[in-house]
Amino acid sequence: MAANPRNYRHYLGIVVQQHPSVLAAQNQIESARQDVEGAKWQFMPTPSIGAEKSNKSADGFTDRRTTFARLQQPLWTGGRLTAQLDKAQAQETIASLTLAEQRLTLAQRWLQLWAETQAAELKVQAYADSEEQHRKYVQQVQNRAKEGQAPRSDTQLSLTRLAAVQAELEQANAQKRQAISRLEQMYGGPLPVSAIRWTASLPNQISTNGTLLRPVSDWITQIQDQHPSLQKAAAVTRTVQADVEISKAKTYPELYLRGEILDGDVSKHNRQIYVGMTSSFGAGLSNLSTIAAAQAKLDAQAHETETRRRDIAEQVQADVQSLESQTQRLQYLEQAYASAQEYLQASERQFAAGRKSWQELMNTAREKAQTLAQLADAKSLHWLAQQRLNLLSMGVDTYLNGNANP
Repeated sequence: MAANPRNYRHYLGIVVQQHPSVLAAQNQIESARQDVEGAKWQFMPTPSIGAEKSNKSADGFTDRRTTFARLQQPLWTGGRLTAQLDKAQAQETIASLTLAEQRLTLAQRWLQLWAETQAAELKVQAYADSEEQHRKYVQQVQNRAKEGQAPRSDTQLSLTRLAAVQAELEQANAQKRQAISRLEQMYGGPLPVSAIRWTASLPNQISTNGTLLRPVSDWITQIQDQHPSLQKAAAVTRTVQADVEISKAKTYPELYLRGEILDGDVSKHNRQIYVGMTSSFGAGLSNLSTIAAAQAKLDAQAHETETRRRDIAEQVQADVQSLESQTQRLQYLEQAYASAQEYLQASERQFAAGRKSWQELMNTAREKAQTLAQLADAKSLHWLAQQRLNLLSMGVDTYLNGNANP
């Protein structure tokens, strides 16, 4: 069955669903949801029961043992409960965005490894073809040496040239094995050969589909608006702001309503209702220090968010510039390859006619292979920049639906 050029996206979909880091992030979301439920329950009355025993001697009216049941409802907490709920909800958002951030990181890493596999596969083919050509040339040199038309030293030198090409082929094969190994490690199991062999069939001309017509600022704005890292930074800011509000609430007294039933006197059951106030200012002026620390964290978070925003802009700008440069580079390399192919064919005819030396012929063949190797790098880098921009601008889910170029 022919290899599907979108297989890399199919396996990426599995990775962003089943990778251990994704599963861990999903568990964190469930934990954060439970924290939100716990924060909501803080607005409800708090029941408590207990028993106490004093050292006072019992008489006809009292007992040394007292049992009680209480129900206390907060009336006003200075905004503490609301801030705690806001913080829990923000942490739930952070957990969800951590999952999105993790999936995006995995997707970018997967594309990087796939691009390396592309380049290695194309290089293997280039050097394999070059090896085949060099074997043919070595055979021709050996035949000429047997016929006395060339010194025997030429045979040894031609074999040296062949060995050099074979060394380059082995290096390309090693790069391919390493790239596939990293892919499989990330995937969590072996990948079918058909899933990766399509990389050798990248078209000579890769369309940018108008990518280069868009200003860099448009790419940056679109990607920053939906990047999970920046959305996560905003949620972190909410948690720090909630910490500020919680710290400020500690400087205010809290009002509460409490009802209780006591069992320990002559009436046996004593029902009472209290409206009370409590406060906890902390040791000395520690609450003021806590507020100042929380405010400083808030300011620091604003700077961290701006740093992350600039990092994303830098990455997007680098991808757009890479796409532009690799597009131009591909055009030059395609021209160089076409010229090398024509020159090699002409050199083979001249060698057969005795007007070219085998050294010149092998040099031309090696230059052709090296040009193909450079094309492999250019194609994979072009593909990677294009796909990464698509991924960042579309988001992982839309990208996986197949709306991006293969």
